[in-house]
Amino acid sequence: MPQLIDWHAHHTPPEIVEKLASLGGRRPRVDVCDSPDFSKRIEEMDDAGLDRQLVCQGAGVYADSLPAHQAMALVRETNDLIAQRVSPYAHRLMGVTSVSLKDIQGSIEETQRMAGKGFRAVLLYSGTDGEVVVDRPEVDPLFAGIAELNMPIFLHGGGFRRDSTLDQLEDKGAGVSASAFADASVTECVVRMIASGVFDRHPGLRVVIRSGGGGLPLLLNKLFWKHKGPRGEQRYAEIFLEHFVVDTASVGARTLQFLLDTLGEDRIVFGSDYCGGSGPLKKAVSLFDEVPDPAKLRSLTELNSRRLLHL
Repeated sequence: MPQLIDWHAHHTPPEIVEKLASLGGRRPRVDVCDSPDFSKRIEEMDDAGLDRQLVCQGAGVYADSLPAHQAMALVRETNDLIAQRVSPYAHRLMGVTSVSLKDIQGSIEETQRMAGKGFRAVLLYSGTDGEVVVDRPEVDPLFAGIAELNMPIFLHGGGFRRDSTLDQLEDKGAGVSASAFADASVTECVVRMIASGVFDRHPGLRVVIRSGGGGLPLLLNKLFWKHKGPRGEQRYAEIFLEHFVVDTASVGARTLQFLLDTLGEDRIVFGSDYCGGSGPLKKAVSLFDEVPDPAKLRSLTELNSRRLLHL
C-alpha cells in the first residue's frame, strides 16, 4: 500500500506558550490533541494508518509580533524543542524550520542549522505585523538560502493584522482575522512572490500552501496578468502551477476533485492540520474513504510528497 505522508501538522510547545505570553505576545491556544509526549502522536498515526508526518510550530506561535531579537530567540527555541521531540521517531517524523521575517540573516542561519538536524522544509507565514513583505529586496536572501538547501516552503496563514476597528467586533475580530485576513494574506503573498520575480531568481523553489490553497485555486483564471521574466511573458497562473502545490487539510471529497481537475494530480499532497484545530488524525484520513479510488489518491500524494522532500 502507498505510504501516507502528512504535510500539515503542528506542535505548540508548552514552554513557548509561557515564553511568548511573558514577552507580551498573544498567548497561543494549545490544541486538545497536542502533547509534548510524541509517543502519543505516533500511536495516533498508527491508528490512522499514517506513515510519516512533518511537524511545524503551532500557527498561534507568532514570534514576529515581538521585536526582532526576541522573535529570533523564540524561533530558535521552538525549533530546538520540536527537534528534541521528533528525534526519537526520526523514521516517522520530520521537522519543519520556523523563521522570522524580522531577522533575515538570522533566519538564513537557522534554516542551515536545522537542516543539519534533519529538518526537511521551512515554515513561512504570509506576513509580519499585518504586512506582506515577501517581495521586498531584503527578504530575497532568505529565499536564496532556502533554494540553496533545496528545501520546499510550507506557506501558512498568519501575521495578525493590526486594525483598531476589529476591536468593535465580537471576540475583537478574531473570527474576521482567521476567516478572511489569513486567507487574503496568503493570496497576496503568492501573487507578490510571482510579480516580484522570486521564481526568476530561484527557479527551483517549490511552495506547499496549506488548506487546499485557500482561495487561490478558485482564482486561478483571474491570474491572467503576464509576468515579464527571463523566459518571456508568462501568465501568473502558469507560474503558480509550476511552483506551487496545495495540501488537503480541511478539504472534502468534492473540493478535492475540483483541486485535482483545476491544478492537476501532481500538485496535491496530503495534509491533516493535526493539532491545528481540525480534530483527530482519523478525521483527516477519512478523506480517502470518500473518494472513488483511495489507492490512487494515496499513491499520487505520496509520489508528490517524495518528490518535494527528495525522499
